[in-house]
Amino acid sequence: MDTSGTTSTSAGTSAGRHPSRRAVGLGAAAAGAAALTACGAGGSGGSSGPAELRFTWWGSDTRHRATQEVIDAFNAENPDIRVTGEYTEWSGYWDKLATTVAANDAPDVIQMDVIQLRSYADRGALLDLSQVEGIDTSLIDPQDLSTGQTDEGLFGLVNGIVPHAVIANPELFAAAGQELPDDLAWTWDDYERLGAAITQAGPSGTYGLSAGGLDEPGLALWGQQLGNDFYDRSGTVTLDPEVVASWWEYHLRTIESGAATPASLAVESQTLGLDQSGMATGTIGMQGIWATQVTAFTNAHGSPLALLRPPRQNAGGDSGLFYKAAMYWSISARTRYPEAAARFVDYLENSTTAGDIMLTERGIPANPEIRERIVPQLSETDALAVSYVDSLRDVVGPMPTSAPKGASAVQATVLRYGTDVLFGRQEPAGAAQGLVDELTASVESA
Repeated sequence: MDTSGTTSTSAGTSAGRHPSRRAVGLGAAAAGAAALTACGAGGSGGSSGPAELRFTWWGSDTRHRATQEVIDAFNAENPDIRVTGEYTEWSGYWDKLATTVAANDAPDVIQMDVIQLRSYADRGALLDLSQVEGIDTSLIDPQDLSTGQTDEGLFGLVNGIVPHAVIANPELFAAAGQELPDDLAWTWDDYERLGAAITQAGPSGTYGLSAGGLDEPGLALWGQQLGNDFYDRSGTVTLDPEVVASWWEYHLRTIESGAATPASLAVESQTLGLDQSGMATGTIGMQGIWATQVTAFTNAHGSPLALLRPPRQNAGGDSGLFYKAAMYWSISARTRYPEAAARFVDYLENSTTAGDIMLTERGIPANPEIRERIVPQLSETDALAVSYVDSLRDVVGPMPTSAPKGASAVQATVLRYGTDVLFGRQEPAGAAQGLVDELTASVESA
């Protein structure tokens, strides 16, 4: 999850690569100038002093420290621009951003999430990055780049990518007399059978699987395998209640067969820190994750863990895999300094300085040259995640359409209905229809 800066000024900090350096919006100078004028845009400070940019992000203390180091490096290399950081935890980030946007006081550069991107873009709060020069996207895979686009323009520059994966505990497999599966050929039925075998033969208090059915990413993968997206490009909800019901029916089956943890433990796990999770404590054999979480889980567990491709609906079926944008960089439509903001975004995306500092803190870099450069600097598990990402290039499909305005609470909605299903308060079919109806109403009323 990282982004970019400008052409001329950042050239020296981008490892001197200069392949065919292309600024987004090249060839649309007139439209770009009009867009910047409409924003009340200025340049990079000029005689009145350096351009003052505010930059906001969420994350841990580790991310804060690394990001501040990047800011300090950029400021030192670009004396005509002064970037000041503003950061917070995820839990308060979106309320704070919504407040500043409503007050016409939004930060200039914004760390943006895929669930929120369309909501801000559709109400005109973000600058169309295709209309501002200075951001080089020539090395970004067009499929990855498209994840930040709507029909109106490019409003988020993907700076990190991450796919689904299954993490497995080899020690628990061995204790149960089981071997790791062939993840190129296994199915969800195989996943359940293997989980049940680990539960039955493993140490007391351990389970083969962490029960699912509570997370929007898991449902998105299941839907992709069955050819069903949450939304179409116009923002209409297209999620099929039958697909949702089949997902919950499967996860109920894994609980009933003993393959997965009971519903009570599954729901409780939603509030636990990663270091308290069953995978970290060695009581779970397998669970779904985003691939870049392998390092955190391994560090918490203390022993090597394996990274596998998720099962499929049937042998040879669609993998359903896609590269999710770990996060984006966006620029406020009201920034006074669009060119300066673009230079900073380009720096985050393309400079070796930022790459060397951030490594995989914001996901696997979308810029392949930065990705290749940092591999020798990575821990064994981070390098494993990069290798896993690269191994999927021939099987991943396009990322599903971003959530439209009104759908930013989709994860909480899935969790609420999923909890009712796992505890038997609702049948899968009824809960699935309720989820789709509620999501549709929320989007249509937004």
